[in-house]
Amino acid sequence: MKKVLSMILLAGVLAGPVYSADVNVSSLAAMAQKNSGVSIDKLSLAVYDAVKAQPDKAADIFRSVMSQRSSWNVTETYAVLRSVLLASPSLEASFVEGIASYQGGSYDASVVTSSGYQLVTALFTMSQTQSVAAAVAQGVVGSAVSGRASAGNGVSQSALEAYVPEAPVAPEYSVTPTPPPTSANN
Repeated sequence: MKKVLSMILLAGVLAGPVYSADVNVSSLAAMAQKNSGVSIDKLSLAVYDAVKAQPDKAADIFRSVMSQRSSWNVTETYAVLRSVLLASPSLEASFVEGIASYQGGSYDASVVTSSGYQLVTALFTMSQTQSVAAAVAQGVVGSAVSGRASAGNGVSQSALEAYVPEAPVAPEYSVTPTPPPTSANN
């Protein structure tokens, strides 16, 4: 009797994570809505779990989540995208290569058909994320560069060098010089 009970409990423990991943995929749309009250941390964790369970559907999961609001800010978009990339580590290299290809206008068939390129096109073409896409892409590439230095994330040096972000334009101000002292008591 103890063996049967322990087998049932073990089956329940093993079936729990598989079932919860399916629930996360189906409930992501509701969690991503503005009025859901779900924090970006919880949403990012749910996205991570969903992509971890189905890495081949990473771009579809990203599109599904991002389509739930009329707009997203840079931090929220970066958090969701970063959770997608962390759930599927090989996707980050593909994403960085996709950015370089997308912005450079080169269409190599192996890059364009990759999951990373699908994420890039979703980021840059969805009306909800177009306004923040360049900043988010620059953040991802920047974190790929710093991650490469410490742990190595599979992003090749040539892919990182192919992506060159646009330099920000700094305003120029005229500087009025300080007048010289007028007395010895200054």
